[in-house]
Amino acid sequence: MVQLFKLNNVLLILRRRRRFLLLGLALCTMCALCACGNEGKDNKGTYGHDGYMGYSNSNPNLPNGRQFMDYRSDSKMVKQVLDPIPGIRDTQIYMNGTKLHVNLKVDRDLSDEQVEQLRRKAQSVVAYNMLRYEVHVETHK
Repeated sequence: MVQLFKLNNVLLILRRRRRFLLLGLALCTMCALCACGNEGKDNKGTYGHDGYMGYSNSNPNLPNGRQFMDYRSDSKMVKQVLDPIPGIRDTQIYMNGTKLHVNLKVDRDLSDEQVEQLRRKAQSVVAYNMLRYEVHVETHK
């Protein structure tokens, strides 16, 4: 009878351990499944509303911000790069989207060949300095 009592106690202890083992295994499985799921809000950052995915907001000293990309500063730049070229009396600049039209009034004493050379030089200088525009240069005496 004592042996039967001891055997019952051992079986009872094993059942309790099995319950704890199964309970522990179930808890570990639930923790693993909960850790892999993502029901919470995502912590996604947003870019600034500058049209360049926040690039000019995060790098304010680069020459790509709004203060650098307007027609007034672009026309100043065109006049500045055309100023050293001799033979130009007056410059008129028209911008329409990505098209840049430059009308040059040149000296009357230049020959047609010199006027064409001046136009080509002005075209190359402006196109080199204003990459985001499609540049058209015309000359008039």
